[in-house]
Amino acid sequence: MIAKTTDPLPGGGDYVAAAYLVLTAPLPGIRESRRIVGEYVLTAEDCLQPTRFPDRIAKSSYPVDVHNPSGVGITLKKLPPGEYHDIPYRCLVPQRIDGIVAAGRCVSATHWAINTLRLIAPCMLTGEAAGTAAALAAASGVAPRQADVAQLQSRLREQGNNLG
Repeated sequence: MIAKTTDPLPGGGDYVAAAYLVLTAPLPGIRESRRIVGEYVLTAEDCLQPTRFPDRIAKSSYPVDVHNPSGVGITLKKLPPGEYHDIPYRCLVPQRIDGIVAAGRCVSATHWAINTLRLIAPCMLTGEAAGTAAALAAASGVAPRQADVAQLQSRLREQGNNLG
């Protein structure tokens, strides 16, 4: 954040020259990083309509907001007011690796769709679902891809999640 004084500068100096750094982020705000290719890849189309999945583990209503890579402008697309889309469990399960459940910004989604999932709330929801799924799979002696999704959904509801 840059600050500059609005008071007259002594000797009529330049305001830009008088600007100084007040605050900077401790880390760069990375919006997107590597993602798995999951059993399902969430798309922008899924996120821009009230899409329902039988294996839903969370829901989101955040708009698709993609910043222009050249640095100028934002594309913002929203769901109809009051609507949401589901996040399916299959987006957390890698296609070709067993024993792993993904969460947060690395779940299976397209460039456009990840912009609805990269935020704190969806990351927390996918994290809770991934941890719960891993625990249930371990307790059942199966790989996460074989986890009982109905049991996962039931446990998530017991934990206070609104799956719709």
